[in-house]
Amino acid sequence: WLGWVCMSASRKSVTLTLLDDGASEGHRFGINALASTCASAWGSSRELFTGGRDGSVRCWREPEGGGVPRLRFTVDEHTDWVNDLALLTDGDLTSAVVSASSDRTIKLWRPEGETGTPSKCYTLRQHTDFVKVLGYAADAGTLASAGCDCCVVVWDVARLAPRVVIGGSEGARAHGDSIYALAVKLDGGLIATGAVDATLRLWDPRAQAAAVGSLVGHTDVVRGIAISADGGCLVSCSSDRSVKLWSIGQRRVQAELRPHSDSVFCIDVDESCSRVLYGGRDGLVLDDSFAAHASPPPPPPPPRGVCQVGAPALRL
Repeated sequence: WLGWVCMSASRKSVTLTLLDDGASEGHRFGINALASTCASAWGSSRELFTGGRDGSVRCWREPEGGGVPRLRFTVDEHTDWVNDLALLTDGDLTSAVVSASSDRTIKLWRPEGETGTPSKCYTLRQHTDFVKVLGYAADAGTLASAGCDCCVVVWDVARLAPRVVIGGSEGARAHGDSIYALAVKLDGGLIATGAVDATLRLWDPRAQAAAVGSLVGHTDVVRGIAISADGGCLVSCSSDRSVKLWSIGQRRVQAELRPHSDSVFCIDVDESCSRVLYGGRDGLVLDDSFAAHASPPPPPPPPRGVCQVGAPALRL
């Protein structure tokens, strides 16, 4: 057995984690985060990264032509749940992996050599509570994070230091409650956040992190956000069981999907936000589309089931 002890003065708790050194290749507890790459700077092609409640990030090689992925390496740098993952890019290649954790840190590491195992892991510290979500704009190289301290941090990846902090003080928090969802426009000019307070807020990180608007319409926790490539629209999902398409310019809902009988936890969209994948607490993942905005609008086609898992679908 291997183990570590984590002590938290702010939470007045002591956590003892024991690891079975002879355990199987899979995570010891549930998986919170997924990220995949088609090509990487360390010489590999298709790889899947998973972040788990055991505090580890694992890299899986996807065999050419299909088959069961095989574990390539494991990074055990966090002392609490890994909540989200982001892949940084250098041109068309994935160059680094970023993980966010309930241990209040963000880790950045670059796989190296034939095995891909990182020689050094960098720690980014700014958050004072669980870091729940990451967002990355590849065109601008902008990395953002948010969590239960109700603030958003925009990071300078080259310096490994905060560039902008939104809501860093008690009187000027980004949201009134924990932030569970975040997305960054491709050019880095817009950040959208969603929180337990059921609101979505829009920020311009280039203008001293100015708030540029709010989107009000959900009635429960906002769980996921995606922004279209042109920044004209946004899709959000929530524990109120809905998936909403918003006009960012008009600040209103344009269309809504409500096929789930329980919370919708995750979404993924195409560049125009017309097609959407979403999964929920019921374990069902659906492939759907928003009806065209004609007058009158045509009836939307029924959603197509992609898969059914035996637990809540947390990430796509």
